[in-house]
Amino acid sequence: MQLPNPLTIGPSMDTITSLIDHSCRTFGARAALLQKNGDAWQATSYARLGTLAGQIAAGLQRHGFKPGSHAALLAPSTPEWVAAYLGILKAGGVVIPVDKELKGVELRHILGHSEAEVVFVDQDHRDTLLGMLEQLPAVRLMVILPSSPGTAAGETPALAPGCTCVTLKTLLDTTEFTPVVRRPNDTALILYTSGTTGRSKGAMLSHANIVFNIRGAVSHLKLDDTIHTLSFLPINHVFEQVCGILLPLSIGGKVSFSESLKKLGENLAEVRPTFFVGVPAVYRMILDRMMKRVTERLVTRLLFSFALTRQLVTSQIRKRLGSGTIFISGGAALDPEVAAQLTRLGVTIYQGYGITETSPVIAAESRYGARIGTVGRVMAGIEVRIDNPNGEQVGEILVRGHNVMQGYFNDSQATAEALEDGWYHTGDLGRLDSDGFLTVCGRVKNLIVTPNGRNVYPEEVENEILKSPYIAEAVVYAHRIGNFEEEIRAILYPNREALAEYAAGIGKEDLSGDELQRLLRTELLSAGNRLAPYKRVKEFIVSQEELPKTTTRKIKRFELHARLSG
Repeated sequence: MQLPNPLTIGPSMDTITSLIDHSCRTFGARAALLQKNGDAWQATSYARLGTLAGQIAAGLQRHGFKPGSHAALLAPSTPEWVAAYLGILKAGGVVIPVDKELKGVELRHILGHSEAEVVFVDQDHRDTLLGMLEQLPAVRLMVILPSSPGTAAGETPALAPGCTCVTLKTLLDTTEFTPVVRRPNDTALILYTSGTTGRSKGAMLSHANIVFNIRGAVSHLKLDDTIHTLSFLPINHVFEQVCGILLPLSIGGKVSFSESLKKLGENLAEVRPTFFVGVPAVYRMILDRMMKRVTERLVTRLLFSFALTRQLVTSQIRKRLGSGTIFISGGAALDPEVAAQLTRLGVTIYQGYGITETSPVIAAESRYGARIGTVGRVMAGIEVRIDNPNGEQVGEILVRGHNVMQGYFNDSQATAEALEDGWYHTGDLGRLDSDGFLTVCGRVKNLIVTPNGRNVYPEEVENEILKSPYIAEAVVYAHRIGNFEEEIRAILYPNREALAEYAAGIGKEDLSGDELQRLLRTELLSAGNRLAPYKRVKEFIVSQEELPKTTTRKIKRFELHARLSG
């Protein structure tokens, strides 16, 4: 059967709602979402997803929810989360996906600043929300979602006058909901940035922004209805939301929800996805686990060391991960060495580049254009310009197109700073080569300029440092040593497991502080030998705990810089 392609189905498919509604009608009996319950994967069909979204929309309308009203989602990835997301949009609302790992102050900021009137929350986060309701006067309805497959939503607590709490089951309304007309330029989502540089801002994305990006990615990567993703990243993150959920649902694909990071390998083997989106930290972890399996046995180590027999090892790896799976890395820069090693192991991995404010994808490698170390070619219909390039042709990446956000919610100053004549200032440094491949070099704010005017990109130095098996995390920064001079320093978090193996290898239970310092200094010298002299780390600090990160495993540099300068 020739299936309809949303890239060619006409102008009426110009909102997220119309796009997904079309899939629910067209692919009715087909599985849309799968979640593991015990030992079995339970499917939610397209027809059921469409019905559930409609009943949620009708229930919201019954509770006085109006077109343009804001509703937040504070819960883990589940079919119910997706249905609530679509139900809010179907009722004409604006969705505020919230990071479930956020703590008090930041969570209150987002729920208050976004003016959310309704909050969908799971049982595990219900009490957290209840504890701050008095400071959120706009919230008038709480909807309790089940925390895991097969569990009930629990009892609804008594709330202050003016605020109602219901379970999802109670909210559902089987009567016909009143259709709401939404236009492409109406705001669909307000996505709060992950906060790697300070207090998060709410990027307003329209239906047109998201639909344009979905269509562009489908065309760029040549995807079709056979796509099956394993959803692993936090679902509030734009990369997962658009590429991991909405994109496959828009073309009749399937989405399976991973159980946890611990079970990711097991889920990959069970699901055998055709498409997987992840962040660099996950791919580094996958590579480390693969190499450990390869090297821990003499036979596999020998087979892998010879080109003629390497295929025997890599074929087993591909079988375990899913033969033919396309892995996409985004959210941060992927170390070219990690990409090269995964490719050598037979894994198909492409790097993409995008930002919350650009809905998100700007460029991506594909089977039709890949070059390790780059983020591929810019997608059709998107303009990229390198602003004020230096002698290496590196400058700030500016982006213009239908994927660029409408602005920051209730923050005209931040909007004016980020948008200029339709061009979005990404804050990222990059260059475009003659073949159209884009390379991202680092952040404008992270750039270190040495006393002799040389540019040092911390991310490049960190990638070299992280090649050491004894260093799990690294942040490179400029330390002022005089009125005008700075030197390059680093904060290192050691790989405790690797250190334990090293200590056992020299007949010790543990390393002393001096021994650890000497080992890490040797590793830094080794990394420095692969870099130009002006890029080498002069001093370092050893952190006793993991460096602060967002839920997508990006290190919060601003928090570290505040500690160092405090």
